[in-house]
Amino acid sequence: MVRALAALAATAAVLMVVLGGRDDGVEAQICLGLEAFDFDTYEAYDNAGLYLAAIELAAAGEAVTVTTTPSGQPLGLEYPGLLTGSRGDRLNLAPDPTLRIPPTLLKSIVWVESEFAMADGNVPWGGTGQTTRSFDCGFGLGQITSGMENRTGNPSAKQALVGTHFLFNIAEAARILADKWNDPAIPIAGSGDPAVLEDWYYAIWAYNGLAYTNHPLYITEHQFSWLDWLEHTDHPFRDPLRGDVWHCNDASAPTWISNDGITPIFGHGDYTYPERVYGCMRHPPEYPSRLYDDPEYAPTPWPQPTPTPDEGEETTDEETTDGGSGDGEATPTPTAEPADAPGASATSTWPAPGPDGIPRLWPAVQVNMPDPLLNAVKAAFSPENYAACADAFWYDGCPAMQFPTSFPDLGITPNHDPTPPVDPSLRERLVGAPSMEIRGPRDVSIAIDERGVPGSAEILVENRGTWIAPFRILTSEPWIRVRRGDHPNGPLHGGVAMGTETTIVICRVPYCETDVTKRGHIAVLEITVDPELLPEGEDVTGTVQVEPLLGEGEPHVVVVHAGTGIEITEESDIVHDEEEEDDKPLEYRIVVPGLAKDE
Repeated sequence: MVRALAALAATAAVLMVVLGGRDDGVEAQICLGLEAFDFDTYEAYDNAGLYLAAIELAAAGEAVTVTTTPSGQPLGLEYPGLLTGSRGDRLNLAPDPTLRIPPTLLKSIVWVESEFAMADGNVPWGGTGQTTRSFDCGFGLGQITSGMENRTGNPSAKQALVGTHFLFNIAEAARILADKWNDPAIPIAGSGDPAVLEDWYYAIWAYNGLAYTNHPLYITEHQFSWLDWLEHTDHPFRDPLRGDVWHCNDASAPTWISNDGITPIFGHGDYTYPERVYGCMRHPPEYPSRLYDDPEYAPTPWPQPTPTPDEGEETTDEETTDGGSGDGEATPTPTAEPADAPGASATSTWPAPGPDGIPRLWPAVQVNMPDPLLNAVKAAFSPENYAACADAFWYDGCPAMQFPTSFPDLGITPNHDPTPPVDPSLRERLVGAPSMEIRGPRDVSIAIDERGVPGSAEILVENRGTWIAPFRILTSEPWIRVRRGDHPNGPLHGGVAMGTETTIVICRVPYCETDVTKRGHIAVLEITVDPELLPEGEDVTGTVQVEPLLGEGEPHVVVVHAGTGIEITEESDIVHDEEEEDDKPLEYRIVVPGLAKDE
């Protein structure tokens, strides 16, 4: 009965995906029946460098060091650390915060979830706008769903940061993945060593939910009759020709098979979630051409370590290891990853070219997949075992599903992530020094005209500091609405203001005759009311609070009056700063793109 109820819910979700597609902003949301939050964000033009650096920081637990907002609300984004060993070994142990998630694994998860897109597809690279949101209310780069439910009408500080700022979104993805690894209800693969890529199999599966659709023996033909799954005595595999991992759209991958040379036979949906993630680790996506071809963003090759001379062999001052300028200085051995080359290995250039010579977002990493022909693996993936664990709500961690990841007698040994330690100083560059100033009335009266259209008042949110200044919006009453001043298409719950050192892209060449940009971004908020939610026949009062979430700044509270007794919308004047902005050097290199985001 448990599986039957789960099947109905899952089938409904599948129908929403298949029939409705992924439509960010669609009104029919599977968000526990709640109205979804709506956030604005900044989509970094240099998404490769910045997002990869953020992922490496998050994987090491170095992305978030602040614990509260400027107003003192706890964030709850701290990295929990990782447990090690079997279920018995983990008893009475605390997670070790010095142990990292394999960075390439987290990079692959973020790519599978969002293809490195923090914002909606209508937002250009280098622009600001609506945060990407899936049909089931997964937000941003990591498609964070857990904990993002709108239960009160107002976002917590954590929800708003996850929905508005890429660094905090990725930090939450890392925190969730670490929690899956540590969870006593989730099976352990191998010896439970967090340094072993293969041992993350079940934690990766659980990041997407321990759904039966990610079981390697489940095939899509069972989607609408999955209760008969156990009746299939042969438990057929997904199409065996698909290979063991997704090709991650890399035409040079062995599993990229095509009849026309353009469209692969096996797509994203033909693979389980772990097969997708491990597949993108083996076959990294292409480095964005708009960055590689742009001199502002063409990455510096990773310096080669100086070879150690053989005993008795001398080197001359002119010798270098990188074909350098002959200035007499040998290239030093790198000890930490530089800001412009996150993800590089110490012995390769970055971006790392794939087998076809195309630069990649990260160097390819080898990983073994569970071999169903091995008896220990076959037993672990028995559909009967999975059904029993699901029926028992995974209460004991389902030891029957554990399988070894090392078979030395067969030459199968585990793999590790070669990514060098991240430089924690990268965090300062990704956080910047935001300083928010909020300008606008403190008291407004909003009338409704004879057509039933309410008036509005305007608030300006400006970042007098640098980089990204995230904020959240809190309303005391359900009839108060705050929306984007430039695109008033629904309630807004949080957003960002950008410092003037950053060039913001407004429109791209494919849609405008030329690229349209501006320096910095001032968020324009429009306060209004929902007439249908106003109490009938009475005047009411509520408040709107715009609260900075990072850096400096004070909350701005607006008292809102509405009701039948108010005839004219009134607000105090907004004080606009007429001071000319000095031309500051760009601390964050955001250049104007000539390509559409989806190119």
